[in-house]
Amino acid sequence: MDIAVPIVPMLDMSFQLLAFFILTFKPMPTEGQLTINLPRLDASTEPPPMVDPIDEQTKDDYTITLNSSADGGVANISMKGPTGASPDIKNTAELLYQLEKITPPAGRKREEGISITIEADDNLTYARLIEVMNMCKRAGYETVNLMPLRKERS
Repeated sequence: MDIAVPIVPMLDMSFQLLAFFILTFKPMPTEGQLTINLPRLDASTEPPPMVDPIDEQTKDDYTITLNSSADGGVANISMKGPTGASPDIKNTAELLYQLEKITPPAGRKREEGISITIEADDNLTYARLIEVMNMCKRAGYETVNLMPLRKERS
């Protein structure tokens, strides 16, 4: 007496289950996105001074300010340096152009003679912040400081 295993019905059932799981799978639309907000700056305390091993007297400080829109995107970008504020920056490509125009102090390399600090609003998503950090890196600045946006005290 031969024992026969009915393989066709088992294959039909396994393909039906496979088709069901493939057709009903719904991946998350924001998978891979960073939607974490930046920490808030307590107005009662001043941030600690940043210590850099390079002599601070010869280093030019530039601050990039990012204000966020209601959806967490970048509403406007501004940059201040030792010579004053640069004109309104409309997008990250224009920011890259402004960063590449900066010349380091005499006798210093770009990464040694210039300090870049990004002040970002606490509602700005990290994806937009990382985009601005990438623009700084493309312009040749390996070290970028981050800090929360300081609100004007009234």
